[in-house]
Amino acid sequence: MSFAVALFLLTFVTALTCAVPGLFIVLRGQSMLIDALSHAVLPGIVIGVALTGSLHSPVMTLTAMCMGLLVVWGSHEMRSRGLLIGDADQGIVFPAIFAIGVLLLSTVFAGIGVSSDTVLAGDLNLLALSSNHVIVGALDIGPADMWIQLATLALMVAFLALTGRVLTTATFDRAHAVAIGFPVRAVEMAFMVLIALTVVTSFSVAGSILVVAFMICPAATATLCATTLRGALALTVAIATVNSTLGFALSYTFDLATAPTLAVMSGLTFVAVFATTAALKR
Repeated sequence: MSFAVALFLLTFVTALTCAVPGLFIVLRGQSMLIDALSHAVLPGIVIGVALTGSLHSPVMTLTAMCMGLLVVWGSHEMRSRGLLIGDADQGIVFPAIFAIGVLLLSTVFAGIGVSSDTVLAGDLNLLALSSNHVIVGALDIGPADMWIQLATLALMVAFLALTGRVLTTATFDRAHAVAIGFPVRAVEMAFMVLIALTVVTSFSVAGSILVVAFMICPAATATLCATTLRGALALTVAIATVNSTLGFALSYTFDLATAPTLAVMSGLTFVAVFATTAALKR
């Protein structure tokens, strides 16, 4: 498999993996939580890589997910006390945990092979190299991270298929979902675990910036013009496909940095749809 094909497939699959759950995050008004998670998993990644020497170790995934879930729990506990306004809890918790990760990365674990550039923008190009591909017999079936992303996507789709009714009802009217006996808390906690898993598996590919762009921008763009949940989900997938394809084409053609180009494309798509929608409603 050529480098260009591998890079595109990795970009495309990561975009879809992030976009599908991103719709529910946007509808639930938790977009900033993704920014918090994408930064807060850094200490877990640093510790996991230091322990195992690999960015693909289950231990690394577990430690990073634990740090992400710590942010969710810490934010919930602060908010439940009623002493903070809005999402100030996230502004307190995730910068502190991210800073711990940066300190660990620059001091104790400076030699583990995770750079500050990778933290911010991932390492799409490096992960698409043939040395990181899965080889079955004599057949090159693509980057290992692409298959990790596909497994994460399959897990998320299966979860949404099984709990979609509960999650959808709780998203639009949580009190009603609780009143009719839906296991809202259990489903929401399971959903957040999968969100943390998605952020962790996408981190080495997309970094803390592009994870947010991949997860929030397509969903936010879709909600501007969709009138049903199914329509919004279909549009989210379509927009993620367009963003990843055009972003990859631009970066490859003009030799631009891949991750920033994809993030810019996601933002431009949102601005274009927002401006068009606003003009049509006048």
